[in-house]
Amino acid sequence: MTINTIEFSELEKTSESPLDFLAPRVGKVFVVAVSRDGCPACNRQKPRLEKLAITVGKKFRSRVVFTRVHINYSQESQEESLRSKDLLRHYFYPTNLILIRSRDRGAVEYYRNVAPEMRELEKNIEKAVNVAKFFEKKS
Repeated sequence: MTINTIEFSELEKTSESPLDFLAPRVGKVFVVAVSRDGCPACNRQKPRLEKLAITVGKKFRSRVVFTRVHINYSQESQEESLRSKDLLRHYFYPTNLILIRSRDRGAVEYYRNVAPEMRELEKNIEKAVNVAKFFEKKS
């Protein structure tokens, strides 16, 4: 399973709320990694997250979608990072979210953590799949 990448500047342009944009369908789990240029923890997490996406993809197929929100950053230009913190309500990098879309409330945040262990993230993805199935059946 591949990890989709969205540039933060594209996320800013949408008329939807960021969570609704990142979690567009009921019945699926959306794993979002918020990362920025020059972040050592983001660079360490990237291969681990790619490996997890493959493992989860084999187990849950298209039920889980991985997305990386890329933030442009440099010492000379920190504006995009500051805007992302306002829009996505995070402070540290990498921040990982698990989103599920409900029929009545739109996208809901099931899980949020900074640089979690992949075992913890995988465990929460598995739990979120059951919640997403519930939302899918609920009319």
